[in-house]
Amino acid sequence: MTLDYRKVLGTVNGLRRGYTTGTTAQAAAKAAAIALFTQDQQEKVEITLPGGNKTFSGHNIIIPVHVCTCTTAEGFASVFKDAGDDKDDTNGMEIQARVSFGAEPGVQLERGPGIGVVTRPGLKVPTGGPAINPVPTQMIKKELNLIMQDYQEAFPPGKKGLTVILSAPLGEKIAALTWNSRVGIEGGISIIGTSGVVEPRSESAYKASIGMIIKSASKERDRLIIASGYVGDKYLKEKNFPDSAWVTVGDYLGFAMKQSAKRGIHKLLLIGHIGKISKISAGLFNTHYQFGDARLETVAAYAAACGAVPEQVGKLLSLSLAEAAVPLLEEWKLEQTFYRLAERAVWRCRKLLVPIDPKIEISVAILDLKSRMLGFAGEFETEEELCRGFI
Repeated sequence: MTLDYRKVLGTVNGLRRGYTTGTTAQAAAKAAAIALFTQDQQEKVEITLPGGNKTFSGHNIIIPVHVCTCTTAEGFASVFKDAGDDKDDTNGMEIQARVSFGAEPGVQLERGPGIGVVTRPGLKVPTGGPAINPVPTQMIKKELNLIMQDYQEAFPPGKKGLTVILSAPLGEKIAALTWNSRVGIEGGISIIGTSGVVEPRSESAYKASIGMIIKSASKERDRLIIASGYVGDKYLKEKNFPDSAWVTVGDYLGFAMKQSAKRGIHKLLLIGHIGKISKISAGLFNTHYQFGDARLETVAAYAAACGAVPEQVGKLLSLSLAEAAVPLLEEWKLEQTFYRLAERAVWRCRKLLVPIDPKIEISVAILDLKSRMLGFAGEFETEEELCRGFI
């Protein structure tokens, strides 16, 4: 059975899937490490996908290596990202990895030219750290730790681990096309990818898929959970919700809610990250940045309604990410802000959906990036009731 990534990942709605910058970096690092230990130049490399995708979690795929060289001191490999048929600014970008022996045990991961640095709080990486997200970091270290176990006897005297330097020759130029600078990443691209797989986003095809899932669910259920993305997915998986209980819809929250109401779903739970839900609270039902952004303004307004003083409101408005507001609101004992945001989101959703179904019941739950419940509103009073009501 072939493990060629094109065969394994396949297509959706006639569009080809691809792999993320995280998977690209993982492949480059593994090829460079193998070259260092074996002194053989690698033309392709087999890697394991992370666990963030229902279909491809833990699958192995083979990715071609563009360039691979080696000396007794260093292995080098470069891999091109293939985003499939997705309209991705980083598609075709080259990511390079240099792997050398290090004095410290384990795997040390560093940024080279073209990889960004985090300059503001609120992201998954601490301020001052390389813009390499936790999942790609974990997968690179996992691959290389296995290689080190296989080649323990090949370590030079005094060396106990590996140092990996990731680079992207066009990273700074490509980063200028993205929102990196707005969220506090400077100097290059970010290495991301929770699932390792890029799902192509043809709007009409994607909406058609959402519609089909909701239509199918409506034949068996009168209630449905609409999750905006992986943050909601993670929460629902941890709480052991069955796959049939929810649909993940990305930015198309308003579309999914309307489809649900039209299909006879009488009870809805909207669950997602505070950045997404704050947009819903402001009446933005397509949460893609092209359709507007009022996250911090909305959070600041409801914080003020809960007692925030002008200096605190100003601090919230100075942030770049809604996630960065979470620790501040908790520090200021203004957690009621999350509940007020959820209440407003329920009000907005009712305004949208009552013309379709006057009796529809709507609940909203707000999460942080760790999928921790921050606040909720609607047809339940506790988090436990939420779980019982939608499983």
